[in-house]
Amino acid sequence: MNLLQKKTYQDLTYYKLGSNLFGKPSMFVYCFLVDEMLIDTGQPHVRKELLNALKTEDIQKIVVTHHHEDHSGNIEAIKKLKGIEAYASPLCCKLMQKPPRIEPARLVTWGQHTKANLIPLQSNEKLRTPNGAYSFEVLHTPGHAIDQISLYEPSQGWLFSGDLFVHDYIKAFMRDENMAEQITSIEKLLQLDFEVLFCNHQPVFSNGKQRLQNKLQFLQDFYGKVEREHRKGLTPKEIMKVLGLKENRGLQAFSFGQLSRMNMVKSVVKSLK
Repeated sequence: MNLLQKKTYQDLTYYKLGSNLFGKPSMFVYCFLVDEMLIDTGQPHVRKELLNALKTEDIQKIVVTHHHEDHSGNIEAIKKLKGIEAYASPLCCKLMQKPPRIEPARLVTWGQHTKANLIPLQSNEKLRTPNGAYSFEVLHTPGHAIDQISLYEPSQGWLFSGDLFVHDYIKAFMRDENMAEQITSIEKLLQLDFEVLFCNHQPVFSNGKQRLQNKLQFLQDFYGKVEREHRKGLTPKEIMKVLGLKENRGLQAFSFGQLSRMNMVKSVVKSLK
């Protein structure tokens, strides 16, 4: 079952996208339309529904926060529908020339993304929306993904953070996530003045800065606990046991180890080495 809901916040339109082979969706992706600029394009599984919804929308530009399939899954389809261009970080542009194959868990949940041609945005560049109503600062914020950018609109107190937030705390990492970089990126964003946190999985329309601060505190606490045990000479498996961290075996197996709590521990240990 696929689900698409159109919602509004102030002058902004956003779409809540979900898909599930076995019933109602339980996980959702959001993409945002602000002054005729679309931020992220949703997952491939909801392409038909999203394209149908966007037919009546005025869109002049696409910006993609990073290459993961739930953000980049419909780039070329929307470009073709609207006759427009899409923009992303230089590294995202490179990765989208040959998107990595994804494991079964993500394939079933979101769908496989395909090659897309993008125009590079430089970090710290000023990005104006097509009609000039808003001006965003482009910020390089790796950690969740090496190519991720965030978009900050200071006059509105808006922060589009890609997947840096997701939730105040998390229970699993992808294998290539970097906790140390996430901490650094979040610390960077918390220097900004914002209230609304446009997360692609959980938009926060009030108290967004505090919610992101909560996430930072969780990561810092986790990192500190793992570092303490690592300094004692414990292995990642031993650290899991000492800290009482329980693994979601079903998720770990279904993703072939791509998603797990062990990956969180290993990310810390890797950065310490």
